Amino acid sequence: PFATATAAAALVVAALFAVQAERTRDQLDAQRDRAREIAHVLAAPDARGTTGHDARGHGLGVIASVAEGRAVVTLSGYPSPPRGRVRQLWLMRPGAQPRSLGLFAGDTPLVATGLGRSAVSLAVTVEPDGGSVQPTGQPIVQLALKSAGFGE
Repeated sequence: PFATATAAAALVVAALFAVQAERTRDQLDAQRDRAREIAHVLAAPDARGTTGHDARGHGLGVIASVAEGRAVVTLSGYPSPPRGRVRQLWLMRPGAQPRSLGLFAGDTPLVATGLGRSAVSLAVTVEPDGGSVQPTGQPIVQLALKSAGFGE
């Protein structure tokens, strides 16, 4: 009975280890994919950067490529959002509803895709966990994209 219990416990530990190893591999794959996307935008021949700040000096930085229709977006100086809330990035265009470009995960840069020449600005709002279909409050920071080649 002791040998059977020990063998069963060893199988459980091995299964848990395998599950954790698979999760870690998936996380590493996702980080590699994000790093490739960032490098692709940064290496674009037309990549241009711009930054903006809110009234408190917190920043929003963008390196964008019009040809790629993508941008690497970073936030700086912002404290963590309140519990149950997340920062969400929005594309602002004339005559159109804001379009979500994704959720920020801590200090990790966000790669915004699907930006067309008509992209006027990017805005960040604080939304409920999981994000919103449309902004539920005023932007905490907004950045015009003209200096990055958009909205022209």
